[in-house]
Amino acid sequence: MIAGADFNAVDGPQNAPGSNLLRKGAHCMRPGLSVSLALAAALFVCASAATARASAYVQHKVSSGKFPIHSACMMPPHGYLTRIGVKGAEGMTAESATWAAALEALVESHLRSDGIGLTSATNRLSSGASDDEIRGVILEAEQKFRTVSSLMDKKPGKIAKSAYTLTDEVGMLPCSGTSDILVFVQGAGQVVTGGRAAMSLLIGGPVAGAVLLVTMADAKTGEILGLIRIRPDDDFLLKPEAAFGERLNNELATMNIGSARKNAEKSAQASGH
Repeated sequence: MIAGADFNAVDGPQNAPGSNLLRKGAHCMRPGLSVSLALAAALFVCASAATARASAYVQHKVSSGKFPIHSACMMPPHGYLTRIGVKGAEGMTAESATWAAALEALVESHLRSDGIGLTSATNRLSSGASDDEIRGVILEAEQKFRTVSSLMDKKPGKIAKSAYTLTDEVGMLPCSGTSDILVFVQGAGQVVTGGRAAMSLLIGGPVAGAVLLVTMADAKTGEILGLIRIRPDDDFLLKPEAAFGERLNNELATMNIGSARKNAEKSAQASGH
């Protein structure tokens, strides 16, 4: 599957869900930092201690089971990492691609454990479509997703009111015919050098942190069905399962994805809770 790490000023991370949080904290960043690095660089800069570590927004028809989800088409993942040093910030293109693939593997693993059948959006299946044609549809879907993401970032609660859609053009993807949902996996984060960390400890400033965003859309109509946001406490680069896994399980259960809710209930009974 495809891992993306794009810091382009137009199509870059500032258009991803969560970018509004970045803009709110951008005043803590060094003046002159390019806007294309803002998403990864400011996610945890000046973040409020009251910010939820994990949250899910979902349509009632999904959480109630009226829209059961048993299969998913995985869209290409995207990761955006920034390294913050004493002299400023720089993108981590290679590391971002590796991290994106790791986040995708993490989400896929948890979906599979909840009984969700998975297909890659790049899979031609029996459609007869060429790779170029499929890439073109994926690009169009991602462009629409970026536009919708900026709106969801500001008012995620409106997901429950069916306020956001990618349009039914997503139905042109070969995987749409065999999938209930499309899944978009995004991660943004920043790592801090030793010198910058010491400076931040003394005078305040950037700290290491990340956010994982998992968005689900109806594979036939493009309607946004749910969004998960997770901010980890642990080593999000080297140990993504430890950083995101438990909270991801909890939010999938809240949303009632596949057998996630039943699995959570069984786990709670086994532990005596």
